[in-house]
Amino acid sequence: METTILGRTGLKVSVAALGAGGSSRLGLRTGATETEAAELVRAAIDQGINFIDTAPAYGTEGVVGQAIRKGRDRLVLSTKVKATTPGTSYEGADFVKPGDITASVEKSLERLGTDYIDIIQLHGVRPHHYDFSFNELLPELLQIRDAGKVRFLGITEAFGKDPHREVMQRTIADGVWDVIMLGHNFVNPSAMQGILPQAAKRDLGVMAMYAVRGALARKEWLAELVEALIKTGEIDPEAIDISDPAGFLLDAGTSASLTEAAYRFCRHSPGVHVVLTGTGNLKHLEDNVAAINGNPLPDRVLQRLSSIFGGVRSATGDVASPSAPQTIA
Repeated sequence: METTILGRTGLKVSVAALGAGGSSRLGLRTGATETEAAELVRAAIDQGINFIDTAPAYGTEGVVGQAIRKGRDRLVLSTKVKATTPGTSYEGADFVKPGDITASVEKSLERLGTDYIDIIQLHGVRPHHYDFSFNELLPELLQIRDAGKVRFLGITEAFGKDPHREVMQRTIADGVWDVIMLGHNFVNPSAMQGILPQAAKRDLGVMAMYAVRGALARKEWLAELVEALIKTGEIDPEAIDISDPAGFLLDAGTSASLTEAAYRFCRHSPGVHVVLTGTGNLKHLEDNVAAINGNPLPDRVLQRLSSIFGGVRSATGDVASPSAPQTIA
C-alpha cells in the first residue's frame, strides 16, 4: 500500500481510505452482520489501509470500534458532526445548540472505543450552513481539540448540492481547517479548476470521495449520464463518441475496467492525498485497492477526459435511472 502525508496534519496515511458510509456501509445495508462488517474492516487493515472514515449518520462507528480494539495506535480515524440537528434534513437550517457538538463527539468516542479522534469533520456542509459553522461551531470544535479529544478539524462538502463549490472555496480561504473532503471524479473534475490548487497552496489534507459512482462503473450508465449532460449543455456532443463514451478508457494498455480508470484518475489528480473506497465485499475491496495503487492514466487519456468533461458542474457520477444503484464504491 502506498502512503502519503495528509497535508499540514503530518499524518502518514494510506492513499486508500476505507469509507464506512455509502450504499453498502461495510455490508450492513446488504445483509452483513456487524461481526462480518468488522471482519471486513480488519481485512482492509491487513491490506495496508490505516485510514478509516466513518460518521454517526452511517451507523458504522460501533463496527469500526469493534474492529480496531487492537492496534488503534497504528490507525488514523476520521468521523463527523452535523451542523443541523440529528434526524433533520441536511438541506434545512435547524442548527444544533451549544454543547451538541461536544455531546456528539463524546458519543463517537464511546462507540469507536478510543479516547481521541484524529480528524473531526463537519458533515455535508451546505452553503447556507457555512456562516453558522464558522461563527458558532468552530469555537466549540477548537475547545474540543484543545482538550485533546480531537487532533484536526475538517469539512466535507455536499457534492452535487453546491455546484459552484462555495463551501470548499470558503473553507480553504479561511485557513482554520486542516482537512477537506470533496467530491471528485472524471465526470466532474471541476475541483481541479481552483479548489485543488488552492488547497495545495494552503497545505490542506485532501480526501476525495465519489471517485466511483454508478456511471463510473458501468458503460451503459456512463452513456446515460453523457446523454443527460449533452442536454444540459455541459458536454459537447462533437467531443465524444456517444455510442461508446468509455471506449478510449478501455483501449489496450489503458485500463482493464471503467472502475479502475476512475480510481486511477482520482488518485493521481494533483492535490488529492487520499481516495475513499467503500464496499461490503472483500474481493471488491481488493480490486479497488489495486486500482488506487495503480499508475496514472496516460496523458492522452487525461487530455481527452478534460476535453469532454472539463465543463461539467452538475454531475456527481450518479445515474439518472431510478433502477440503477446510486453508489458503487
